[in-house]
Amino acid sequence: MEPISDKQGNHTRSIFAPFLVIAVGLVLCTSVFVGFWQIWQNEKANIAYEDERLQFAVQRLSQDLKTVVEDAARSVAMLGGTPPIQGILNARKEPLHEKAMAEEAVWKDRLAQIFLSLADSERNLLQVRLIGMDGREMIRVNRIGEQIARVEEPLLQDKSRRAYVSQTLQSPKGRISYFGIDHNRELGLIEEPHIFVMRVATRVSGAGDEPLGMIVVNINMSKVIADLHDAIRAPQDFILVNEQGDYLRKPTIDLADITSLNLSRANNGSRALLDFMTDFPDLAQYLAPDVSGNGENTQEASSSERSVGVSRNGRALSPSVAYTHSVRNEKYVARTSRIHFDHSDPDQFLLAVTLTPKAQLLAQNREMQKQVILFTGLLTLVGAIIAFLLTHHFVKPLRKLTDAARQLSLGASVDSLKVDGENRPDEIGVLLRSVYDMASSLEEKQKSLKAILATAQNPILMINQSGLISEVNEATVNLFGFSRRELIGRNISMLMNEHDRMHHDGYLRNHGKGPVSRICDGGCEATAVRKDGSTIQIHLAVSKLIIKGEVYFTGIMTDLTDLKKVDRLKSEFVSTVSHELRTPLTSIKGALGLIRTTSADSLPDHARKMLDIATSNCERLAVLINDILDLEKIEAGKLSYDFEAFDVVPFLEEVLETNRAFGKQFGVSFHLDCPAEPIWVFADRSRMEQVVTNLISNAVKYSPQNGLVILSVAADTEMGRLRIAVRDFGDGIAEDFRDRVFEKFAQADSSDTRARGGTGLGLAISREIIKAHSGSLDFETETGAGTTFFINLDILPEEKVALQLLADRPASPSPASLRASG
Repeated sequence: MEPISDKQGNHTRSIFAPFLVIAVGLVLCTSVFVGFWQIWQNEKANIAYEDERLQFAVQRLSQDLKTVVEDAARSVAMLGGTPPIQGILNARKEPLHEKAMAEEAVWKDRLAQIFLSLADSERNLLQVRLIGMDGREMIRVNRIGEQIARVEEPLLQDKSRRAYVSQTLQSPKGRISYFGIDHNRELGLIEEPHIFVMRVATRVSGAGDEPLGMIVVNINMSKVIADLHDAIRAPQDFILVNEQGDYLRKPTIDLADITSLNLSRANNGSRALLDFMTDFPDLAQYLAPDVSGNGENTQEASSSERSVGVSRNGRALSPSVAYTHSVRNEKYVARTSRIHFDHSDPDQFLLAVTLTPKAQLLAQNREMQKQVILFTGLLTLVGAIIAFLLTHHFVKPLRKLTDAARQLSLGASVDSLKVDGENRPDEIGVLLRSVYDMASSLEEKQKSLKAILATAQNPILMINQSGLISEVNEATVNLFGFSRRELIGRNISMLMNEHDRMHHDGYLRNHGKGPVSRICDGGCEATAVRKDGSTIQIHLAVSKLIIKGEVYFTGIMTDLTDLKKVDRLKSEFVSTVSHELRTPLTSIKGALGLIRTTSADSLPDHARKMLDIATSNCERLAVLINDILDLEKIEAGKLSYDFEAFDVVPFLEEVLETNRAFGKQFGVSFHLDCPAEPIWVFADRSRMEQVVTNLISNAVKYSPQNGLVILSVAADTEMGRLRIAVRDFGDGIAEDFRDRVFEKFAQADSSDTRARGGTGLGLAISREIIKAHSGSLDFETETGAGTTFFINLDILPEEKVALQLLADRPASPSPASLRASG
């Protein structure tokens, strides 16, 4: 290896050679590998042997299933050629009289006796029936438990709508038809308890090919499957599914640890294809029409078998084909077999699977595993002793460095990082010296940051995600009157008023997640509490940052006491001036109006124009003064409201009609979009008219010539809220002005605003009025496409509408008291 140089350029000796001794000691663990290799070989042999057993079991399972079905097919073929069939047909050729009917009944009795004998000899037969060409049962023999009985004629059923009946009656003479396994039904309902049946049927005719109907036998597949289970040896188990992936037989062994199968989801053995694919993804591939046996988990396609039945006329029945495939994965060993009963219908088959969980199969290897684990433990102990002795020499200085670093974090001097071994010429010496140099550099930077924090004029503090104060500067101590020791480690809520203290913890949880970002972007005003209990208004800007995976919040505060005094003096001055201007302005406006009324015709044209200009300016000044006074009342909390219940739809129609003349002055038309049903609110009607009129006025002023303003209202009954929207199709609000839309005296373009008219206070007043109604006022805009201002309010429930209308009293309750009554 190349030599390593430290910061001073000194060459060091590598510690690779000493640690090589440890690697040599680990070679002893090779014996562990050999032991586990032996276990693996033994497991491999056991799996191969079990695979052979499973192959034999699945072949036997498939053969037994085919035997049962082929026996039923032979029985059906035999029954179709019995003499009573021809006897019934001959009796029907006679004229309809009592003798012919009696003769037919005799032949039916004989055929029923044959059915009873067959059912008695074949214990797997659930039903044997003769069904006529009209689809009605003529003879039926049932097995109920161990009892076999013929069903009385009044209880015979009409099966003409069943698919297997129509298909068999339309099949060629002598053909044996097989129908898939499903639940047995009586009178169209699934029989309880559920029994799986498979139907084998053939069309029957006389010697002259006169059609009589069909013979059908129902095989009790539930019993057949139960008998097959008794022949399977533990820990083997088997599954039987149809071509759709429905379970006809679920595994009974505990597969909870080796498959995703949840047996509680299965209902009487029936499962959907998707669930089977989830339970056994390695086996589900064998439900495909063509199985090559070369799937990912398939090692071989070892055998194929064909069994051929014989019909009553000596012709071969449809062959049953079963292919077996080996499937192995980390959970189980399995053999699959596809069983076809009719080669003309390749999409109808059964999939038989025999499987053994590896966990049970390999249980006999546990003793060997215990020995290997014991031997491995001994080697581990020896290796640990060797490693301890060899590494103690190298780890000792690092341990001392760790202890010194811990003391450093508690406030110790950087010099404590100078530990024994610093002058070592190897990598450990380089590490010790580098850590000391890094800590010294960080200490210098920390001192600089503390100096900046201590000399900052603005109060600054830092809290963690739990709200505990971790750092403050001297300005914070001076502002609140607490000492540094009283603040550090205490919850920030000690500096908050009661309202902010209640919501503080939830605020931290919501903003403690996500990327590093700025909270209270642009700053926000808050009320803080000093040590003596007095309150102070501050401007607060909060930033979130992450240090070593922990979330912290830094707050920079500005004392607003002086600013608030100046703002209060300004408001008082504006209010005083406004009140003082209102009286003379009213007199001037009245005088101008009197002159225009009595002497306007006798004045020259230029004098009349000046008179009109003076009157218009008086009106604008009056609007401005009224807006200033309204805003002053709002800020002082003295603006009164007269709440009442009213329907918003006719209210908006009246407001729009009132402003229609104003729209014509600018060449703007209106459109009202309202639902037919009423929408009730509890609000101050005149103040709401003031807000909506202001929004319509702004929309008209900033609409193009021949433009359109849309006034709409929509209700969200689930949320109990309504939205009143005023939309124009002007140029939209400039992006740099959108944050100041609701500020006092805010104007996007002063010259343009004066040309159109306006004080810059309408939206600020409107937002405060809507806030007093427990609502919100906001907007959406797009450059070049227009702007939509919308009001969100609570809908008054129908039961409260009735109560409010019936309460004939002069004073209406506030929205808060009305909501509290609900």
